[in-house]
Amino acid sequence: MVLPPDRSYVEGEFISVVLNVRPGLSMVQISVNDKAQSVSSKPVNRLTMCYDGIRLSPGMNTIKIAGFEDQKENQTSTVRIFRRSDLAQNANSAPAGFRQYFFHTAKNERDCQACHLMKIALTRENEQTDERSQCAQCHTKILSTYANVHGPAAVWSCLTCHNQPSPDSKLDVKKPIDTACSECHEFSWKNKKYLHAPTASGACTICHDPHASDREYFLRMDRGELCKSCHEDIVPRTHSFFGFFARNDGHPLSFRTDPQNPRRSLSCVSCHNPHGENSDKFLNGYDESAPIMDRFCHNCHFR
Repeated sequence: MVLPPDRSYVEGEFISVVLNVRPGLSMVQISVNDKAQSVSSKPVNRLTMCYDGIRLSPGMNTIKIAGFEDQKENQTSTVRIFRRSDLAQNANSAPAGFRQYFFHTAKNERDCQACHLMKIALTRENEQTDERSQCAQCHTKILSTYANVHGPAAVWSCLTCHNQPSPDSKLDVKKPIDTACSECHEFSWKNKKYLHAPTASGACTICHDPHASDREYFLRMDRGELCKSCHEDIVPRTHSFFGFFARNDGHPLSFRTDPQNPRRSLSCVSCHNPHGENSDKFLNGYDESAPIMDRFCHNCHFR
């Protein structure tokens, strides 16, 4: 295994694996945590091989590479890669001794430029097709795996966001992240009195995947599960108004239809704005001029 190095940690879901292959091998298999990965079939006739789109789970990942000759396993290599995630309790921080890994460094690109065109101008990239994009060589699975693809990523305009060289990577993103997002997206919550912590810190990508997702708004998880990944204390206790309308078990959190949008299920965002509001509880459409029953609850409940 050439890249990524053992005892590395990354932020993304997919990585590319670079191997030095011993002559005579007929096949290479890659598994992550003992689960086989779907990799493209390639003739093993080069000393260096690249496999993109190796999928990692949050937390520790053991990547095993197995080389086969005449259908017999005769060469293996194993590395441990930690995928850090703000949404998984066991993956908030990397273990001691693990170093953050970036591919797009000067050294890595020099080693790869014999086969790959690595000189990308650090300016806003024009729209391109998969066939023309230099980025598509290694990053196709980031997009092809999901139902919804973010606009710039869909046309391989990667440098719309990845245009901030840093000591770690020449293709970094402006920090905080919302400085990059705000170039295209208008923030309707910027004048609200209270801001949700990820919003206030400019960390849009905690909740939204900037490349692609199977969910609307490019959410990383279903709405309710996304909220509970940080607010797990809400689930086991009675929520909100005790005894409301003769109920004694609190307000439901799910498994109901959203009264304001019958096409959706009830979730945390049915009542709370996930970005910010004028209420310290982020209540949607909060109006300070009326009692709470009139200014909020009556949006769904009528006497």
